[in-house]
Amino acid sequence: MTLPFKAFSPGNDNRLNWIAAGSYLWVALASPLHLASMAAGDTGTDPAREEPLPAGLSIIRGPVNGAYIDRGGACLAVYGDPSSDPRPAEMVLLAGARRDAVWQARGLIHNGAQAIVPEREAEGLIHPEKFWAELREKRFHDYAQQTTKVPVEPIPVSRTVKDGDLVAWKDLAIRVLDTPGYTRGAVSYRVELGGQKIVFTGDLIRDDGKLQDLFSLQDAIPSAKIGGYHGWAGRLGELMASLDRVAAEKPDLLVPLRGPVIRDPRAAIARLQHRIRAVYANYLSIDALRWYFKDEHILTKARRVIGAESRIDWMPMAETLPLPDAIIPLSNSRLILSDDRSGFLIDCGGTDILEQLRKLRASGKLTSVEHVFVTHYHDDHTDALPVFVREFGAKVHACGSLVDAIEHPGDYRLPCLTKNPTTVTAKHQDRETWKWKEYRLTIFDHPGQTIHHNALLVERQGEWSAFFAGDSFTPSGIDDYCLQNRNILREGQGYFRCLDQLEELPGQCLILNQHVEPAFRFSPTQIQRMRETLRQRLPMLAELLPFDDPNYGLDESWAVFHPYGSTARRGEAVQVALRITNYSPQPQTYRPAVRGPKGIRVSGVEPIRIGAHGEGILKVNVQIAGDCPAGQHVIVADLAWDQTTLREWTEAIVDVVP
Repeated sequence: MTLPFKAFSPGNDNRLNWIAAGSYLWVALASPLHLASMAAGDTGTDPAREEPLPAGLSIIRGPVNGAYIDRGGACLAVYGDPSSDPRPAEMVLLAGARRDAVWQARGLIHNGAQAIVPEREAEGLIHPEKFWAELREKRFHDYAQQTTKVPVEPIPVSRTVKDGDLVAWKDLAIRVLDTPGYTRGAVSYRVELGGQKIVFTGDLIRDDGKLQDLFSLQDAIPSAKIGGYHGWAGRLGELMASLDRVAAEKPDLLVPLRGPVIRDPRAAIARLQHRIRAVYANYLSIDALRWYFKDEHILTKARRVIGAESRIDWMPMAETLPLPDAIIPLSNSRLILSDDRSGFLIDCGGTDILEQLRKLRASGKLTSVEHVFVTHYHDDHTDALPVFVREFGAKVHACGSLVDAIEHPGDYRLPCLTKNPTTVTAKHQDRETWKWKEYRLTIFDHPGQTIHHNALLVERQGEWSAFFAGDSFTPSGIDDYCLQNRNILREGQGYFRCLDQLEELPGQCLILNQHVEPAFRFSPTQIQRMRETLRQRLPMLAELLPFDDPNYGLDESWAVFHPYGSTARRGEAVQVALRITNYSPQPQTYRPAVRGPKGIRVSGVEPIRIGAHGEGILKVNVQIAGDCPAGQHVIVADLAWDQTTLREWTEAIVDVVP
């Protein structure tokens, strides 16, 4: 997806623990390993060996941390309490509104604690039903790329707060700091206890200076005239400023939402900022958007994160060349003409393409369009496919995972989905070759701009060859600017695989991106530079992210329900798959816990063992009760493995009809 330039505008045994909170049913799958993880937190740190905390402060480690401040037998909680038996609290301070964080506050609030929440994120807690109602349509043609980790049921809010506000409790004055970054409206809370300044930072920072992930930071960058879809970790600028704001408080301790207490805040913040700058400079050096936005726009992005004197060591632009006469540009499509005036179309995203084809046919320059090849599933390349196929009778060509994404787009939660499914009538194998007229064609499974992406090599013997690479490259580099597109970083996968394919092309082969008017050609040196830049990025990301493989922090869809959206009648059952990608370099046992709201019963959920770098599929049965209310319902899943537990991490939508 690339818009035209003008448009960029727990217990102690092995039982199931059940905790009822209102009408919402919580099910946590407990095992000795899971319980050990919850006791020590997701870093494996032993709290007994940590230095004492200030008097009156206690930390409960779990999938996310909880904290209590005690005053004369009364308690104030921060974040909530991840244990199965939370203590009573008069008040609970929430740093953000994501459901993977706020689940642990429900029990406290249900038992009478006042919820203090960020003003800018309160709506998602008070009225989550609005979000889910809107998502039915908004998940298609989505160019904002904001999280769906929104609560399923409302959380009562007692007070909203913003920067500079004071929360008075007992003898304490707790100051609110706006610290957007990981989420748009996040806050931190500063308090003095026992002569020490403590800041509760939410997901702003963790461990020795790490981030939980990068995909949660995808956002627009208005100052650079870049929308959400193109804003790779776009809130890094806000996050860096928020870190400066926390550092200016000169805290003695940071209590993050995840991981151990940070006892040297100054060093941890400096380390995190250094890591972010290194990753971002590496990213920008081969950023495909430089071709569209030019240097100053990219420097605007850089200055927000790297600093006012930012200098980027850019890769030189690729050589550009005119298209062969037989390749006709049609908006963001291309038409290959044969000598007999029949056509082979590359993508069909808009009705303007259909109109141009009709004009060519009326003029006699085009007799028919017999085939269409689809580079990737994005709506600006597929929206008009059904109309085109009906009118011209063309075969639709694709291979690999792209086939299902074209035929069943509504089964996915991905950027830029079309609502218009198309049957792929010519399903190919990777590297399959065939003849069409005077051309030799070879199809590639080409997971570049998206994981569901193809490329087509077209060779006109003795004259020219062209590689239709979809949106994967521009002359300035690679199109990995939307993290939700699933750009996997591993040798032999993702862009590494795409670069390998470029090196296999015939000599002097042209590369075509239909949003780039000329053709272009990378030199062997440029291809090697892009590969080495990605190789250098991997250890940088390993330092920045808390997992044993950075792809967990790059790919939000490493654990996902499929289909994302289902429809069922009352009394019926549907089956969904929980697809889990094990990015770890060793086998892992994933322990999911899946649950739904009242009226929906989930079964078939068991631990699943997945080999290193493999994918596992767990079939989940979803039974709709006869009295289940009609409408949209959401099921959620926890994922636990090794020393990590992520609560309410992924979701699926079930539309119940009478």
